[in-house]
Amino acid sequence: MFAPRQISVRRQHFASLQWRLFSSFRVYPAVEAALKEGRPVVALESTIVAHGMPFPQNLELSQKLASILRAKGVEPATIALHKGDIKIGLHPDELHELAESGDAVKCTTRQLGLFLANQKGPSWGATTVASTMFLAHQAGIQTFVTGGIGGVHRYGQDTLDISADLLELSRTPVVVVSAGIKSILDISRTLEVLETYSVPVVTYQSDEFPAFFSPHSGVATPARCDTAAEIAAAFSFNQETFGLRSGMLVAVPNSSPAGEAVEAAIQSALAEAVDQNIFGPAVTPFILKRVAQMTAGESLRSNMALVENNASVGADIAIELAQQKGGKVKGPSIAHKKQRSRVVVMGGSVLDYIAKPTNDLIIGTSNATLTTESDGGVARNIAETLGRLGSRPTLYTAVGADARGSAMLSRLRENNCEVVVSPAKADDRTPTYLAVLNRDGDLHVACADMDAMKRIEPLDQSAMEGVEILILDSNPPLNVLQRTARLAFESGVKVLWEPTSVPKASILSQEDKFISCLSYATPNLDELLAMDTGDANPEKSRVCEAFSKKLTSKEVLPLLSEIMFRVVNRMDIGACLLVTLGRNGIAMVERSRHGRNPEFSHFLADNIVVANATGAGDSLTGAFVHAILLGKTPEEAVRFGVQAARLSLECSGAAVSPEVSQLIIR
Repeated sequence: MFAPRQISVRRQHFASLQWRLFSSFRVYPAVEAALKEGRPVVALESTIVAHGMPFPQNLELSQKLASILRAKGVEPATIALHKGDIKIGLHPDELHELAESGDAVKCTTRQLGLFLANQKGPSWGATTVASTMFLAHQAGIQTFVTGGIGGVHRYGQDTLDISADLLELSRTPVVVVSAGIKSILDISRTLEVLETYSVPVVTYQSDEFPAFFSPHSGVATPARCDTAAEIAAAFSFNQETFGLRSGMLVAVPNSSPAGEAVEAAIQSALAEAVDQNIFGPAVTPFILKRVAQMTAGESLRSNMALVENNASVGADIAIELAQQKGGKVKGPSIAHKKQRSRVVVMGGSVLDYIAKPTNDLIIGTSNATLTTESDGGVARNIAETLGRLGSRPTLYTAVGADARGSAMLSRLRENNCEVVVSPAKADDRTPTYLAVLNRDGDLHVACADMDAMKRIEPLDQSAMEGVEILILDSNPPLNVLQRTARLAFESGVKVLWEPTSVPKASILSQEDKFISCLSYATPNLDELLAMDTGDANPEKSRVCEAFSKKLTSKEVLPLLSEIMFRVVNRMDIGACLLVTLGRNGIAMVERSRHGRNPEFSHFLADNIVVANATGAGDSLTGAFVHAILLGKTPEEAVRFGVQAARLSLECSGAAVSPEVSQLIIR
């Protein structure tokens, strides 16, 4: 088991890897639209185009596969590398160019970076089963159709010649639909390796595991599934209920009559290899050459037929997975039933760049920094915190028409969050936030590109069904926030507002109809002062001066409490106002339901080394709401929120610490 500090380091490395990867993604518009709309998408490898068969049969097969998938309402996405870009889906002209190129470099997972970095070699890189799985998952695609997978080569126990496909299946959650494992490989040992890696293996409508060309291998299948729905349900339970991160291999028996003749040729070639004392690495090339000589065009025709059959089954599985995301999953009682979220979050999902100087920040020149890239956005961070704690929130947000946004939301869904995304235009950008911290880890300055947030629309009455708390950050348009808050208030839903910035706090606080809807608000000190519309500038100045001089709480808190009293008295009856004060802790005021004066509380901050303060307040808010949903008092909820905030303050690689998942409320 990893120690908590190791988990943080691993997350930091993975977030950095993902940002570099997604910055090179180029997603074909039809694929991007399908992913954003929740329609089924099937990934296809490009090695089968570039190396699997000669031109023009390779192009004809690719076009046929696309037709099979689209006829069932599934969008095909051939994955390839081209001139430094990762292509998720190809234009017909690009597919033709790849099929005809003849010099595409075969790239498994370990070769992706080498190919992208090499600007002098061939322009096309063809993805294998392993690298296609990896890139499909990063793009948010769950189903991948291929011909057959690699495995343990014959005499692999001596040569250790084992395909990287098996390792990738152990760590990448994608359903891989194939015709099984070629009988030139060691099928039994391959299945043993997959069992060791905890990779679920099923055969479609058969008790015998297929041998690629032939439906018969003589090896019993580890498991049998007779419908696409059963396969999709098993995969979903492994991912969502049990948290397994492995893929799933689905073997579809080849029904082409030509396959038996090819399999007979393979067995004959294997016997010849033994007679000629051919062993080790020389076996596979010898068998391939002899099979080609003995079968003429039969192997090509059978190969094309089995891939087409796989595509048909893969399309059905992708459809079932897409439907299950819409709440139509059925399965054994151990799985949780789809339920409406008790908490809805509305606002920003942002890609964060965080730069922290290694020495004191010097304005007007370059500074040496430690820089991280991670998923962020106030609403997204709060939703992730709630999801990690088990509250299963629904997030309403907007991202750009790019793979980075799709992948960010895919990762959020993996943390028990439902996501509803506003439609994007082709040139929309995923929101980006650049924060420069000071040496202590506190924010110095930030820049934000948030144009995509303008597309977020007000929620309707159906979105409020079963909801107990609505959380709003200030990124959507102001009229959308006002209408949604009023609807929630009138529907009996409590509203929490995270002001997000001083200008937005000032503007929205002018609207009594908005402020009066709020049951909770979580500003920082500057946002609180902007929310106070009373004529008390001297008092505000004294508060700011007191905090800047780090005076004792006896000198500061009476001034602060008066401002908080004025703000909370404009909120709903029984409202709770939380103010984050950085190293000075948290102040809380509760408005009485009986006309009495508000109650003021102050929670001291722990003395810790701050690695990243950008997501701490959001972690506090998410954990606070989680505790409220569990029936805790506001004071108990604040104390639980402080635990989550502390974990995120100590995490340098993400806005919300993965260790939040381990918190237990008592």
